[in-house]
Amino acid sequence: MTLIQVWGCLLIFVLCPLLGGLPASEWLNQHLPAPLGKHWTDGKALLGLGVEASKGIASVYLAQYYFPQDPTWWLIALIALVCGQFWLRQSKQILGVVAGGVIYSWQIAFLMLLIGGISITLLRERRIGRLGLLVLFPMLVGLYTQQSSQVIAAMGLSFLLAWVEEQLSQSTSPSSTHTSSSVLMPLDRANDAHLFGFFQRDRNIRTLDHPLNADQVGQMAATLSQLKALGYPVPPGWVLPPGDDADPLLQLLNPSPAQPLMLRHEVIGAPPLDASPPPEPIVQITSRRALAQVMGACRTAYSATPASPQSQDRGVAVMVQVQVKGQYSGLAWSQDSQTSDPTTVVIIGGPGSIPAEGLTHPLTQQIRVSIPEEGNFPALSSSPSLPPQLVQKIVTIARTLETHFDGIPQQIEWSDDGSTLWLLAVNAIQS
Repeated sequence: MTLIQVWGCLLIFVLCPLLGGLPASEWLNQHLPAPLGKHWTDGKALLGLGVEASKGIASVYLAQYYFPQDPTWWLIALIALVCGQFWLRQSKQILGVVAGGVIYSWQIAFLMLLIGGISITLLRERRIGRLGLLVLFPMLVGLYTQQSSQVIAAMGLSFLLAWVEEQLSQSTSPSSTHTSSSVLMPLDRANDAHLFGFFQRDRNIRTLDHPLNADQVGQMAATLSQLKALGYPVPPGWVLPPGDDADPLLQLLNPSPAQPLMLRHEVIGAPPLDASPPPEPIVQITSRRALAQVMGACRTAYSATPASPQSQDRGVAVMVQVQVKGQYSGLAWSQDSQTSDPTTVVIIGGPGSIPAEGLTHPLTQQIRVSIPEEGNFPALSSSPSLPPQLVQKIVTIARTLETHFDGIPQQIEWSDDGSTLWLLAVNAIQS
């Protein structure tokens, strides 16, 4: 080994972990502006994916520069990258490893995607499919290179990825959940969804990313899917129409204390004027067993309720969403329903991770903001319950939603995590 290669070793073991620990994609996700628009949202997501992919590419190119004839060091650079991601960020960005693997050997990467894609499609189980890819990788390296050093490095990379995934899946302590409190979902899971989402998608599972019919899934879910398609910030969600089998959805979702889910249900076909207000969401669902029990309880309660002869309802639909870890939460009305004043937006909210906490916080108070007809936003005084900047965001989005729904007043359930104002539910105000 030459002196230059010694320096190369030092740079690989220092720069690659630092590169992996650099939270560039998280910074882009939190600090880039987020105007309402699907194209901008998709562009920002692609930019974050590109940043993570470039880290893997840069790591392999660094190793290639100092060790052009020894691909073992190219794999070692990826190992150092993964170590930095885990120890400095408590994250696992598989996209960087995939991009670096393409630079290492596009032939092996092609076979991995081909064989792995077929197996994941057949198995329909994300975890088993991923573990199968990790076992397949060193086997393909051995068959293609016939070099024991590269096989050992490939085995080390696969073992490290499996170990990191296991550690992150078990990391449910309060300290670990606090570090991601400002983010709806960990970014490494979002990147994994782009890679494995096509293979794990089941035709029987409907999500808020798909166009939904209110006659099949309920007005709440249909409205949120429409707003999500337009680029409004809506948490990821899945819908179970009446009579559908819940097992595929239960197999797909895996709630935990680190990322709980919330559930709503709605009776399909109930007359809007006679229907009671939408029930409160069931929150803090932290296990598959709890999710199955809540789903079953909602359906059992509907079945046990006697229907009137005039009733035309067709069953109960269930909507499951990722629970936002908000800093402030509450409700808003685009018009004052008590005085029928179309120029006044009413907000009730305060500190709390979910609307129920925000509405019951001791500092919570009602905030009324009157907008003149010329549309100039008035100066806001400081409120003990909500920051003025957040009040302005809520008023703006309430007015925008009312305009979108042809001037019909809207009730909005919201939660703000410090970077994004999330829409949890949007319903027309019944006169």
